[in-house]
Amino acid sequence: MQRDNDYNLNVVMNVPTALLIIDMQNDFVHDRGAFAQSGYSVKPYQAIIPTMKHMIEEAREAGVPVVWIGMSHNELNDGKDAWTKRRAGRNHPPSCRTGTWGADLYHELENCMDEMIVWKHRYSAFVQTKLHQLLADRGIQTIIAAGINTNTCVESTLRDAHLIGYHVVLAEDATACAFPDAFEPSLRNIDRHFGIVSGSEAIVQQWRTAGKRTI
Repeated sequence: MQRDNDYNLNVVMNVPTALLIIDMQNDFVHDRGAFAQSGYSVKPYQAIIPTMKHMIEEAREAGVPVVWIGMSHNELNDGKDAWTKRRAGRNHPPSCRTGTWGADLYHELENCMDEMIVWKHRYSAFVQTKLHQLLADRGIQTIIAAGINTNTCVESTLRDAHLIGYHVVLAEDATACAFPDAFEPSLRNIDRHFGIVSGSEAIVQQWRTAGKRTI
């Protein structure tokens, strides 16, 4: 997608940056996970893994922090509010229960070394978590996002990040949706209102050109 010349990758990545990998967990991505067993196609999720792995390797090489975001549901955070009631009877399969195999990172991506892992309980990674504090403590000003689902957890996280004051970038070839008709509208919404939507290779080239993005 084309952006205005005064707000582009070179501008927003010329500050301390972090790569967020969102919700790449067994229950969402694995053929035996809750989503696949409930009839959803997980092939779009699996298809973005090579691109995502490439981005992770390049980020590590450039010294860009990689932050793993995972969904974690349990009796303490389920709640009895609209979040839970909205899902009742709407084909939202029980998933990512705390401490289960389904909540674990998908096996092709589980080598997260000593990187940060943030467990969330709602769509946005900034709700009821310490993500903002972790990023602020490291001086992070720009968030690069990859993961699933584009129109829910990814978009919600980027929306909140923008409102807090972060620059946000979404790697459009490293994100996917359960519902194909939601994918392009979500990309357009993010691009129009919250940040930059870019191909992963352009992001990688910025890391290669400018070197480390940490302080």
